[in-house]
Order: sequence, then C-alpha cells, then structure tokens
Amino acid sequence: MGMSASQARLLSITARLSNNEQEQQSVAFSKQRLAEDSNQINQNYLDAMSKTKYQLLTGYNASDATYADLTYNQITGLNSVATGKQYLVKDKKGQVLVTSAIAKAYENNNGDFNRFLRDLGYTQSDVDVTRHTETQEAIHEAWDKYLASVGKSLDNYEDGQHILGFDYTAFSNDSFDGYPTFNTAYASVSGDGNYAGIYKDSTGYYKERYAVQAVEDENGEKFCGYQTEDQQGTDEWTILDNVIYNTETEKFQYENLEGEIVSADSVFADPEEDLISENHKNYIVPNGEFYISEGGTAYDVYKQSSALNFEGTTPAQRELYDYAVSITEAYYNHSKSATSQNLTYDAEMINYYKNIFNQMRKTGYTTTKNETNLKENNWLVNQLKAGELVLSYYSATEKGFVNTTLDDDESIVEKEDSSAMAIAEQEYQTRMNTIESQDKQFDLQLNKLSSEHTELQTEYDAVKKVIKENVEKSFNIFNA
Repeated sequence: MGMSASQARLLSITARLSNNEQEQQSVAFSKQRLAEDSNQINQNYLDAMSKTKYQLLTGYNASDATYADLTYNQITGLNSVATGKQYLVKDKKGQVLVTSAIAKAYENNNGDFNRFLRDLGYTQSDVDVTRHTETQEAIHEAWDKYLASVGKSLDNYEDGQHILGFDYTAFSNDSFDGYPTFNTAYASVSGDGNYAGIYKDSTGYYKERYAVQAVEDENGEKFCGYQTEDQQGTDEWTILDNVIYNTETEKFQYENLEGEIVSADSVFADPEEDLISENHKNYIVPNGEFYISEGGTAYDVYKQSSALNFEGTTPAQRELYDYAVSITEAYYNHSKSATSQNLTYDAEMINYYKNIFNQMRKTGYTTTKNETNLKENNWLVNQLKAGELVLSYYSATEKGFVNTTLDDDESIVEKEDSSAMAIAEQEYQTRMNTIESQDKQFDLQLNKLSSEHTELQTEYDAVKKVIKENVEKSFNIFNA
C-alpha cells in the first residue's frame, strides 16, 4: 500500500471512529433520559396511587354504602344525600349560589313564591278543585289560619265583614290584578241608607246573630227562643220547637249545632246569663230587587271588592298567606285556564324550593357564569377549600341553615380516587412499555456501535502499523 493511500485510509478510519464514539455518547444520553423519565413516571404513579377525592354518602345497596362524587348538583339536589338533609352552597358574602333557572324564576316574579313555583313547574295547591264543597271549605280554613295569625278572624275582618264569599273574583284584571280579592256585603233596611256589614255562610247571607234565651212569659209559661230585629224591644219571641222544658229537673233540653241533646238550667234573672244555645243566624234571602229577612223586613244589599294583601311580618305568616292564595287561585282559575292542571303538587319538592326561596329573600343570591362547574368535583372542592364558597345544611332544630365543612360533615367522606388510580395505572403501563421498548432499541444500537468501533479500531491499528513500517523502510533506503 502506498504511503499516501495508507494515510488517507487512516484519516477515514479516524473520522469513522469519531462518529461512532459520538453516536455511542448520544445513545447513552438517550438511555439516561429514559431512566429519568422512568423515575418521573414511577413518582407520578405513586402520587396517583395515594390520590383521594371527596364523595357523598348517597344511600345503601343492601348493606353496602353507595357514594357519588361531591359536586354542587349532587349535594344540593333533593334527597341526594343518605341523611335526607337539604344542603345549600353560599359565597363568602353569604349569598346563595343557585342555578340560572332558579335565579330567573325569582327575578321574574318579584319575590312571589307561588309564581316562583309556577315557573319551576310546581304549585302549593293540594286540593281537588273539582270537589267544590271540600275546596271551598279548605279555602275558608286556609284564610282563617292566616287571618288569625295576623290578629284577625273570619268574623271581625274589617269591622265584622265576612271574608270570602264564593261569588267573588280572584286575580281579576282590574286594579287588584295580582292579588286575591273578595266581595264584602253590606245591608241596609230598604230606603234607610245606614249600611252595615253582613255575614255569609254556605246557606246564604245573614244580618244579625241572636242569642237563644230561656223565657217565662206573663202567664208563667216557660219556653226558649230568640228575637228577630223586628221583635227586639217588644214582648214577642220566636220560639224554638226543638227546646223542651223538663218540669221534673227544671232544666231545658235542646239539640245543639252538633246534634247533641244537652241540658241547661232555667235561670231567668239576667238575660245575659240565660243564654242556653249558640247564636241564631237571621238569614236574609233574595226577593226581587231586595233581600227579605225572616221577620219580613226588606233590605238593600250591595257588594264591594277589596284586595286581600299580605299584612304579616313573619315567614310563618307569609307561608299561610301564600298557601291560601295558591288554593284560591287554583279553584277560581280552574275553569278559566289549564294553568293549574299543568303544575305538579309535590310536598317534598315544594318544601325544598321554599327553603331555597326563603334564603334567597333573606340573604340574596348569586350564580356562576359557567354552569358546567356545577357538575365538577374538583371545582366545588377547590372553591370550598379556598374559602370562596361555604357549605350549609337545613337543621330542623335550628329551623334554618347551619354551616358545615368538608371534613366535619357526616355525609362527606374522603376516599381513594379509584378512577384516577385506574387511569394512572394504565398510563404507567403504557409509558413504561414504551420506555422499555426504546431502551432495548438503544441497547441494540449500542451493541452495534460497539462492534463497529472494535472493527474500526482493529483496522486503524493495522493501517497505522503499515504506515509505520513503510516509514521505517523508506528511512533505511535514504540512509543507505
């Protein structure tokens, strides 16, 4: 081999050795990075294996407890927690966090609970409006309870006016629109002009109530009766046939309004103490353009509509009023529209919304711009932990909502996040398999580079030896 050719060959081998060594170094670095990635994957896997999340105890399947992720929708739903408690979420200002649908129902109806319910598809009316007598009695009873709660009653509302005759117009389109109205009846002896309120029951209108008294006339005859307005001031009495005087016991026996036979002493000293029966109603009945009393007196009668506004101050009074309005409206609107038929009566759901409504009215309310947050476990938990939101539940003992926390509430548990663990394990196996495959490829590449390096080194040494021998031979020739 010529000198120049050998030297060229040596330079080529040297370059190839250098490239080989660089490739081996690069592969070694890649293997090191794989090892670092492997360590990070192991750490991520260990972190995931210890990861937990907050869940709600939602019930039991036989003896096994069932849980659901703690989200706003889950914890604030009706009967969504095993304990049966109703939960609210509030912001740090104390405002109730509600859905946009609930907020809209509240805003559209200016704090009217019945209309709030209507927009959500529910009604407080629990009466069968097709059963007229029972419904009317229920309406009377509901208004009686409300009026009694504000210091009034069926018989003394507005100076003795009778509340709720069933010929009145409720929720009319006149100046009382939006409020229940009732017609108050007034009567005056025809032509007199001195009107006074009259009463009404299921029988009809009546002007006065007269006490039934024990009476002894000038001949010593004992009887029981009452005086009509035409008989008052005279010796005339309307005698009751169902009252009998027992000469042996010297007592009167009579049938009271409940149909029971009772006795009363025959005392005639003081008329106010001689009352032996409940008051007698003096009915006036229509007769042409007048109303005629039992005594034959003609009366002029007129009616005046009045709005029955809320006059209470407490939540309990408001609930009585709202309920009375609800069943009244359902009864009177039944034949006018199908509104009431399209609403659902559900006592639990109504109470659920009532608690939310009362808190909104008391503390205000807020919404979230992104309602997908309401379905996210991490969002609610992070907001609670950061103090941006506060959790509370309704306490029957306190009759209100009481604050609670993630760690103190009996319905909330912190459990292993099995879903996250499964995902982490799958990701770990996939990534580790990839790393192992890449590592094997790098090992094969290193082995190939190492073999190539050995061959190049052997060739390098041989060429170098040839060059050395050629130099020595040339040197000897020139020296000779």
